[in-house]
Amino acid sequence: MIIDITYVNSSIQEQGFTMLRSRLPSTTPDRPHSFTFTGILIAIVIVSTGCGGMNGTYIEPSKGPRGLCSLIVDNNFSSDIVIKLYEVRDPTQALHYMYVSGKSTAVVEGIAPGNLMMRYSMGREWDKTKKMFLHDRANFETDQVFKFEQSETEVSTSDGIRKEKHWSVQQLKLNANGVEGNVTTSQIDDDEFQDRK
Repeated sequence: MIIDITYVNSSIQEQGFTMLRSRLPSTTPDRPHSFTFTGILIAIVIVSTGCGGMNGTYIEPSKGPRGLCSLIVDNNFSSDIVIKLYEVRDPTQALHYMYVSGKSTAVVEGIAPGNLMMRYSMGREWDKTKKMFLHDRANFETDQVFKFEQSETEVSTSDGIRKEKHWSVQQLKLNANGVEGNVTTSQIDDDEFQDRK
């Protein structure tokens, strides 16, 4: 989906979610509901995000170009997972690599426009040196491609021309107990997850 977050894109990066939510005005003359919807979206992310441990920690610094898009990851498994995002044209180098705790939500930010595929590994006892779970490990790749888009438009107002930025906010839902999430997956081996083939 495309979320219109007019005016507040720089505030998200510089001030953080909490301060941004407290300062958002409820309406604007030209777009009476744009801020309200954005505030609700950010509030939902804050409330649902797990706390403590490594949830939302980047295993490695993000690579490649940076953008305004983001991916909300809902991990409804009891096991922790690590996720990797790749450009479809180059599935050998992870652009984003994040840890998501079990029963938690995390947000991958700064995603540039493009078509991205995702792999994830789940298990117990994460080894920071080997960058792998030591027990009950299983690796998967989503069958779907995540499309991220970003654009800028000019809007005429009574005060002149205003530039508005629009970008994609995608969501990945992984459900436990055989309940289908919003993607299908195929199992892969350790070498493929570790970008060794």
